[in-house]
This record gives sequence, C-alpha cells and structure tokens, in this order.
Amino acid sequence: MEPADYEAWYRTERGGWIAEREHALMQRLLAATPGQTLLDVGCGTGHFSRRFATDGLIVTGIDPDAAMLAYARAEGGPVSYIQGDALALPFAAASFDYCAAVTSLCFIPAPAAALAEMWRVCRRGVLLGLLNRHSLLYRRKAGRGGYRGARWDTAEAVEEWAQSLSGVAGIETGTAIHLPGGGPVARLLETVVGSNLPWGAFLAARIARAERP
Repeated sequence: MEPADYEAWYRTERGGWIAEREHALMQRLLAATPGQTLLDVGCGTGHFSRRFATDGLIVTGIDPDAAMLAYARAEGGPVSYIQGDALALPFAAASFDYCAAVTSLCFIPAPAAALAEMWRVCRRGVLLGLLNRHSLLYRRKAGRGGYRGARWDTAEAVEEWAQSLSGVAGIETGTAIHLPGGGPVARLLETVVGSNLPWGAFLAARIARAERP
C-alpha cells in the first residue's frame, strides 16, 4: 500500500474512530508520563508515533521502508525517524523508557525475536498492538485485502513470547473494536463493553519490566 493511501484511511470517519479507540486503549495501558521516551517500532507513516507525541512523550520512530519514513517526515511533528530493522535495533540497551509496536509485529515472522530486541532497548516496558485472532474481524478479513500476509495473535501468544524475557513484572491486556463496521451500533457497544472483553479486533498488551537494580 502506498503511504498516502494508508494514511488516507485514518482520515475517513470509520478509520479515524478506530484509530482513536486503539490509541485510547494503548494510552491507558501504557500509563506513561509526559517527558518519557518511546521507540515506535515499525512506525510506518508515523500515525501512532504522532499520537504518542501528543501524549507528551519524546518519540522516535523506526521502520525499514524508506517511502513510509519519507511520508512520516513530511507530515512533520516532534518525532525523530530513522530507518532500521526490528530484529536488530540500532540502539544500546535501555535507551528508551518504552518500546511500542502497533500492528507491525503482525508482519514479522519471528515475533519473539523482535520482542526480545524491544525488551533489550527499553527500561520500563513494551506495548504491543496486535490483530486479535479471537475476533469477528478475523473471521471476516483474515488473509484478505490489507490483511493478506498478516499474523493474527492472542493474549496467550504474548505470554508465550514473554517467557524468554527476564525481569517481567506483569502483563496487562485489553481489546477494542468489537464490531469493526464502525457504525452507530458498533460505537455504542464499544462504550458499553469497554476493553475488558477478549474479542475486540485490536489486542493491546503491555509487558511491564521490573525496576532495574
């Protein structure tokens, strides 16, 4: 997908509502303090990098796609962008307070290895935004359109990946977008059920790191 086409979806009524719900869930789980640093791994056009920056975080975005990064830089905002690989992050250990990967991990064949790299460079924890296998969207869209080639994950998979990490203090998850259509019924349901049900299309997980000695 061309960067402009990807970003244009977020500017539609449905896309904007979905992005807002996803960001609200991630913001709640992350519970970061303004001024803390965050690395957005697989940042693409920088859409969520810019949203994290509006929360007061100091954000760096990294992506292997030069065209996506060029678009992200052209959009402006207080985010630094660099080209790089999620499986070999070009940063020293504990370089950032947090790392985030918003649906980018769904396209990496070795998610546990990418998570280990994010864990290496963070001090406080990792935030993942994933496509939820236990969702209506999975039944409707898996393997089709923009979801072709994407992996659909579960909270249980996140726990399995985290088993190889040292110093995990806990894992908190939540979901959003239970009815992906984005119409009035979907929006009403979202306000009623919140993020506690496990069937939303967007699965967010925060893996918290124990305080370093």
